[in-house]
Amino acid sequence: MIDVTAELGGPGLAVVPAAEIAGRMGLSVGTISGAPGFLTQAGLFQPGRMAWALTEAGLSLARLRREGPARARLLLREHWQGMWFQRAAVRGLQGGPVEEAELARQLGQGVPGGPERALYLVEWLAYARIVHCGEDGLVALSAGTGPAAGGPAPASDGPEPGSWTFLDPLMDGPAEKVSALPDDRFVALMNGYRAILLSLTPGTAGS
Repeated sequence: MIDVTAELGGPGLAVVPAAEIAGRMGLSVGTISGAPGFLTQAGLFQPGRMAWALTEAGLSLARLRREGPARARLLLREHWQGMWFQRAAVRGLQGGPVEEAELARQLGQGVPGGPERALYLVEWLAYARIVHCGEDGLVALSAGTGPAAGGPAPASDGPEPGSWTFLDPLMDGPAEKVSALPDDRFVALMNGYRAILLSLTPGTAGS
């Protein structure tokens, strides 16, 4: 739906009627009508009623998805820091991995849409590399995601592993600028990012 809205709305972020989006997707308007609520909360759609436009972040995500998943996930991971579902995932997983259904149950409490929609939310979090879904069915926080990213920062003289701010000198700007780097510089940047995360994680030195 994000990709289709980007195609129909163009770089000017034009508002696109629901019927046009559904028609391009080969679905009914009723089938897609539940998605924009979450996409608006997630900062990817502008608020609308049966006609929607992407935000700048949504348009950037659609463009990066055409180039490959790695940069799109980087953008989404940074964009979602502090969102209610990111904070909820941190709270639910800071004690260790849990079953996917259990995390979905926690995320779905008080949220309309039922357990199926909450499972989709877990998939979104995994796409954004906020959580990692293992082959054993357990979900854990991804590297660089921790309690500090979901709540008040503890007093510290050093950087927060859950924050992207301390990487600014290495990243040389926000996610949009990083995403525009040539492939060789982008790969080098990600390798540097991985090295920093490993250095911040106990027991991984030299691994």
